[in-house]
Amino acid sequence: MAQIRLSLLILTALPLLSGCVAAILPLAAIGTMGKAQIDRTKAKQDLVASGAIDLAIPAGSVTIGLDGDEAVEMREKDAGFAGQGGAFEIAGLDLERESADRDSPVIPTPGLDASPYADFAAHALQQSARLEAGEGVDSVVLVPRVDIFEPETIECEGKPLAVLIDLDSPTGGDLIKADTLYRQNGLVEALGRLHSAEISVIWLSDHPVAASGRISAILNEAGLSRSGSDDFLFLDRGGDDRKQVRRWDAARNYCIVAIAGDDRADFDELFDYLLEPDGAIALNHMFDNGWFLTPPPLVEATRKPTAKPDDKEG
Repeated sequence: MAQIRLSLLILTALPLLSGCVAAILPLAAIGTMGKAQIDRTKAKQDLVASGAIDLAIPAGSVTIGLDGDEAVEMREKDAGFAGQGGAFEIAGLDLERESADRDSPVIPTPGLDASPYADFAAHALQQSARLEAGEGVDSVVLVPRVDIFEPETIECEGKPLAVLIDLDSPTGGDLIKADTLYRQNGLVEALGRLHSAEISVIWLSDHPVAASGRISAILNEAGLSRSGSDDFLFLDRGGDDRKQVRRWDAARNYCIVAIAGDDRADFDELFDYLLEPDGAIALNHMFDNGWFLTPPPLVEATRKPTAKPDDKEG
């Protein structure tokens, strides 16, 4: 008789439980949210509202000539920017070749496997595959005021995937004043694979927003910015703005699954303040596992001046 009463109690409770289950299911499903359920439009709008520049939206044009070639019209975000004049050219940068090919406007780049950005792209694509499979995906951006002994990263649930690439380099030259820029081998191919997987690319630089037109044009000419993709340029917004704050703003709207930079501080500014280089040993596992030390994506070409014969007689 006790068993019968228990069965009746369970049957009576089922209609009440069904409502609770319906309320719980969406929360449980968040961890396995697929790409189709992510609001990319809102993420894009919120990032642009925070000051990022949408590279897919032209706002005027700038004419920049290629060395020894006709001028090419490219997009510009800020028509009022009076930056460095002169022509520039984009060429593939082969780290193992001599400079004999530097006079060519474009040096063919090899495939993804030859690129210093290969591991960076492969890691991001692996995270995309995990998301497609309904598995959890982790951000690689540290939370503000992180505990370096027990580091945590910003939440990723419900956000579209993106990568961060740092454009600045103390050894790469001045990006917006360069007459000739060299592009890393395989970078265009790597970005193409990221775009095919619907992974956005967010370019970070400490150049001011006023330089957005010039930098947008350079990225376009270099083949690093593709129309129709949710790619962004995040520059110094003025005041007390810091690159670290822009990383956090990007991570609040996008799940940052990989960062490429040529210095450890390109991953988090805490590396600029460590008294001991190994003071953040708990973060070592992040390198090559979301954080990738890479050469700068664009490098200013340095040409030695051609020696001129002495005009003096005797």
